[in-house]
Amino acid sequence: MAARRSRFRKLTKLDLTFLLILGGVAGRLLLLRVANVETVLAVSMLAGALLGWRYALLVSISVMGITDGVIYAMGLGDPFGVLPILGITAFTWSGMLFVGLIGAVSGRRRVLFTTRSMAALTMISIPATILFDVWTAFGEWMFLAAPRGVPIEVVYFMQIPFTLVHIASSIVFVPLFGSIFSWLSPAPEYLPLPETSEGEPSRP
Repeated sequence: MAARRSRFRKLTKLDLTFLLILGGVAGRLLLLRVANVETVLAVSMLAGALLGWRYALLVSISVMGITDGVIYAMGLGDPFGVLPILGITAFTWSGMLFVGLIGAVSGRRRVLFTTRSMAALTMISIPATILFDVWTAFGEWMFLAAPRGVPIEVVYFMQIPFTLVHIASSIVFVPLFGSIFSWLSPAPEYLPLPETSEGEPSRP
């Protein structure tokens, strides 16, 4: 029997990558004034889960690069000086890359077309969000608070309400974007088992 091609193949990986980047860029810029509510973490994680770690790196770097460029070109960035900005940028970008890799590991060998798998990815986004905030808060302490003599314990304590908001943001955007992009993503193709003629033993 001839193999049937899946009817659920929607977009190519490059098409989906472009849409993920677009969603991340638009979401970050539109929600710029809302602290810790953003779509970058969601699209980075979904890029890894749906497309693999290489695409996760591409999506994360593209979204952060484009949006940071727009933010600072419009004069909306924080006026901390060149060195602190570069340091915080390094922590933020590397944190997003790490989230994308978490998505790639969690989505490996998993079909993300079911409610259960999307719920599992949403649950994984919670510790991923916490790790991201712990990492970036450490960067802010290193480049901003420490030179002013602020203890790291104070920085982490003040970070708690922002992290709670960030977790809520992930719980909303990961399943929302995940439901859309998993439906649009290229569905896996299954190869048929080799057929054997009558009286001839099958070969491994």
